[in-house]
Amino acid sequence: MKTESRTDKAVRNTMVSLACQMLYLLLSFICRTVFTNMLGAEYLGISGLFSNLLTLLSFAELGIGSALVYRMYAPLAEHDYKKVCQYMRLYRDVYRVILLIIVLLGLLLIPFLPLLVQAPDVKENLTALYGLYLCQTAASYVCVYKKSLFIADQRNYIVDIYTQIWNIIMNGIQCILLVLTRSFTLYCTASIACILANNIVCARRTDREYPYLNRGAAVALSKEEIRGLAADVKGLLLTKIASMAFSGTDNLFISAFVGIKYVGILSNYSLILTTVNGVINKVFDAVTASVGNLLVSGPKSQVESVLKKMFFLCVGLYGYICMGMMFLLKEFVTEFWFTNEYALSDTVIYLILIEMFFRSIHYPIYTVRNAMGAFSQYKVIFAAAALLNIILDFVFVKPFGIAGLTAATILCRGITYLADVYVVYCAELKISLWNYLKPGMIWMLFLIVCGFLLSGLLSMIQAAGGMGFVLKVLVITGVYWGMFLAVFGASGEFRYYYQLICGITGRKGSGL
Repeated sequence: MKTESRTDKAVRNTMVSLACQMLYLLLSFICRTVFTNMLGAEYLGISGLFSNLLTLLSFAELGIGSALVYRMYAPLAEHDYKKVCQYMRLYRDVYRVILLIIVLLGLLLIPFLPLLVQAPDVKENLTALYGLYLCQTAASYVCVYKKSLFIADQRNYIVDIYTQIWNIIMNGIQCILLVLTRSFTLYCTASIACILANNIVCARRTDREYPYLNRGAAVALSKEEIRGLAADVKGLLLTKIASMAFSGTDNLFISAFVGIKYVGILSNYSLILTTVNGVINKVFDAVTASVGNLLVSGPKSQVESVLKKMFFLCVGLYGYICMGMMFLLKEFVTEFWFTNEYALSDTVIYLILIEMFFRSIHYPIYTVRNAMGAFSQYKVIFAAAALLNIILDFVFVKPFGIAGLTAATILCRGITYLADVYVVYCAELKISLWNYLKPGMIWMLFLIVCGFLLSGLLSMIQAAGGMGFVLKVLVITGVYWGMFLAVFGASGEFRYYYQLICGITGRKGSGL
């Protein structure tokens, strides 16, 4: 039987992940459309606020998932199944404690709910709804540790397939329940049931695929291994806190200072951004384990080449997506999806797209850093950025509203972005930072010129409605990719992906 290369596994993981995420994108739009039409903006706001609030509690996970996945790369590559069992059983025991902590912290937040949300048009009891969201968060941790083995073993596609099957079932049931009953309670209950089912079914698949997990009791990890893992977790904890401060607090500030309705309005734009973001992130999720495998079984010198390819793909795709959304997102939401009731200002839209773009091009660096296990370097910077973000949110929310919150996030994410670039290039790869900054500057210049050119061309289009929208999409696509080929068509990264795509059914080599 032919052994699969890292490229084989990365390509398969990527293709399956993209297909699953595209299907989920379609279903999410359908479900969100039904939800908004049946229940309205305040219910959207409640959903976004409670999800955000409980996401903050996931700091209790401490980043141990990423640390343990990293620790399993070497044992899996070396077929040391005893060591894999040791890490998995530690993972299981820790996650049971984490689940208990999250539930307890979630219950402690109940008395503070009236300070965070006022929703007079919501007929259900807010505490009961919050309880359902807490149950949903708890359900997401049940048996989830077993999925990590597929991820560490470069078989992410199995987790993606199960997740999307249950997402299809969940969205279908939720749409039916909303149309028939308009019950937000039943909508949440369906989500809890499907999340539980997904985790349990995936866990059983893990037991079948890796039967050695259930062969007797594993010997505990050594004290040295525990100390190494603890050091990784300490580094990841501050990184995780920073991430929570960036993405987990904005809805709290919007609800408290701007209004719960605006949490719902923003959530429609966020759904588009996060879903599209999720599609492309699946590409990098799919290759993370391959990079980790490369680091434990191949020369470290190859990592920079892999990182350059990842960065090239990431900036190229996100540049196109953000460019298109800059000109078309508001029109799509207010004219084709909903109405002007769900309009945001151009300033807010531009800022959330800029934040999405910089967060997204950070992802290859973040992926490589995690695959390297470089969790603890400059961790104090992440703590400082998290604290600064919360301070700036308080300062900016009243005078500038959503725009101020987004600007604060852009600034503080930029600090952590630069820290990660320095860790990977200078601390780990021992090469000049200029190797990263130079192509980044070229890309920024390319995007600025492309944006100005498109602004002039699109202003000349007079057609309205669907025909005008399609025409704008075609112009943006033609101009962007035409300029892309002219500027980057001769680059080594472009030739790599061109050859990979051309040989997708009968590859001749070249890989991660």
